[in-house]
Amino acid sequence: MSVQAPNWFATQYANRAMHIYQTKGNRLRPTVTGATRFNGAEKAVFYLAGKSVAKKKKRGERNIPGNSARKKFEVALQTWVSFDTVEEFDLDRLSVNEREIIYTAGANALGRSTDIEIYDVAHTAVDGIKGAGNVDGSLDFSANAFGAAQAMRLCAALQDDKVQWDGQVYCGLPSLQWNQFLANKVVNSAEHVGAGDMPFVQATDSRFWNGVNWFLQVEEDTEDFYQVPAANKQDLLIWHKSAMGWAAHTDLRVIPQWDNYEDCWTINMQAKGAAKDLQLGKGIQRFRTSSNSEIAIV
Repeated sequence: MSVQAPNWFATQYANRAMHIYQTKGNRLRPTVTGATRFNGAEKAVFYLAGKSVAKKKKRGERNIPGNSARKKFEVALQTWVSFDTVEEFDLDRLSVNEREIIYTAGANALGRSTDIEIYDVAHTAVDGIKGAGNVDGSLDFSANAFGAAQAMRLCAALQDDKVQWDGQVYCGLPSLQWNQFLANKVVNSAEHVGAGDMPFVQATDSRFWNGVNWFLQVEEDTEDFYQVPAANKQDLLIWHKSAMGWAAHTDLRVIPQWDNYEDCWTINMQAKGAAKDLQLGKGIQRFRTSSNSEIAIV
């Protein structure tokens, strides 16, 4: 007879880990586009719709196709695993807080991995246009702090990619650049943003300004999200939601199993998905910032 983990533990673990993964771990998921469909458990399918041209019609003339190219992307799905163990002796003795630590650790580990994958694919897409590790000269802000003027220049560069300025543009910032950005009066002053939307009153980790969802995105390890082209420099990304995709085939699968050699429960947590750039590198801009400049109220 096989040994089964207590039902309360297996069910609670899966439910809590899933909630943490979806709400905290996989942070970038709402900022990108979902897959159109899946081919079994092996591939995800995305579509790129090209530009169509409307023709002026004359009397008696046949309609002319707009020739909008529709390209299908098939992306191989990848699997990420977070593995942990719980001693049999501890299983019934874990407090609620201790269980939460286990749930959070696994769910956040998987979430970080999928977020890192999205960033890696986005950087690769920009490499295909700009060259490996390159940024446009006008988007090299590393000589000074990152402020509102640099943010607006960044917006202009993305607008030149002909993306819709519809509130679905996202930009993650490390802690230094995030605080430099908020130190600008046009970003934090009630005169410019209204009395109810001041960042130092509402302590949140995201901010909607000039059509962009700016958010605090801190790395666990160097170059998880931001490339380091040289000492004291970081390369960041801004993108439109339609420019990047994430195919979430399996959000979270939890497999508890008894290990008869070690007298413990092994917890195997898996997520399956794939990231893909959807506009052939357009709609994503890479920009360079300083990682050691000062913060000043301006």
